[in-house]
Amino acid sequence: MYKSMIVRLFACLGTKLRTALVSSFVTGLMIAWVSSVSAEGITIGLIPKFTSDPYFVAANQGAQEAAEELGVTVEFNGPVGADVTEQANIIDRFVRRGFDVIAVSANDPDALAPAMQRARDAGIITMTWDADVNPDARSLFLNQATFEGMGRTFVEMMVRSAGTSEGDFLIVTAVLTAPNQNRWIKELKEYAAANYPGMNFMATLPGDEDLEKSKNVTLNYLQGHPDTTGVFTVTGIATPGVIEAVKQLGLEEKVAVTGLGVPSLIRPYLKDGSLTEAALWSPIDIGYGAIYIAKALHDGTVKPGDASMPAGRLGDLQFISEDTILLGDPFIFTAENVDDFDF
Repeated sequence: MYKSMIVRLFACLGTKLRTALVSSFVTGLMIAWVSSVSAEGITIGLIPKFTSDPYFVAANQGAQEAAEELGVTVEFNGPVGADVTEQANIIDRFVRRGFDVIAVSANDPDALAPAMQRARDAGIITMTWDADVNPDARSLFLNQATFEGMGRTFVEMMVRSAGTSEGDFLIVTAVLTAPNQNRWIKELKEYAAANYPGMNFMATLPGDEDLEKSKNVTLNYLQGHPDTTGVFTVTGIATPGVIEAVKQLGLEEKVAVTGLGVPSLIRPYLKDGSLTEAALWSPIDIGYGAIYIAKALHDGTVKPGDASMPAGRLGDLQFISEDTILLGDPFIFTAENVDDFDF
């Protein structure tokens, strides 16, 4: 009854008045919709190389800590394995959903650049952390440590672990296109050439960010090259696999292993002496710092060419080039300190 009365009353109104009422109603809906969207705040997409590595799980822990402090929403999503195509698909999905900022740790600097550029073309801010893309496809890069510093650290750890700088060495990497690993390899070779010319780098093999594959490629190599002095692991997921290969062949006293290490993965090897030391930075801190940078980019409080920017409990993060921010120095884990870390 009430519905029919309202319809008749509305029909009696003049055309102009009906138009004005409809216009006011639509405007009210639009204002309510805009208010609802605004209330949701800033949404940041955080994409790791892959989600099955404890390193990236810890990075998300830091990201969510920063998100709570800053009042933003962070969605952590990535491929299960090191799949650059799936990373690109996730970026495109974030674009369609209208995210404000997309922050990526890239599996391939070239292959991922088009997806990042599509996001930029859609008005979304893009940045990288941990592993970079081509600079034209992003605003800023959060680098965990200087490339030169990582190269030097790798070589010096190997000299201490092997007890010599002479001999033949193997490098086990992530995927062959990984930008940060490739740069570390370049820097460690250059540092060794300048300081330890007796180091011979015989091969670089991909473990494809997979512990079992890293073990198998090392097994196959060492079976054919048992006189190898040491193995560098430039990705944390490879280190336990490489050590298991060395142990399986009974070469613990002959072949040294060192490189990147996630405490939860390397703890037993540090304790039993099959690994002397390994390096990393805090993945919790890099996730935390990435979100502070993403929020600052959105707010316009940081830009390429700045000198530094505040990042919560991390203090001021320094620019080391026009578009690269440094997290800090690598940390070396040993049997004595590994229990101090829970990631």
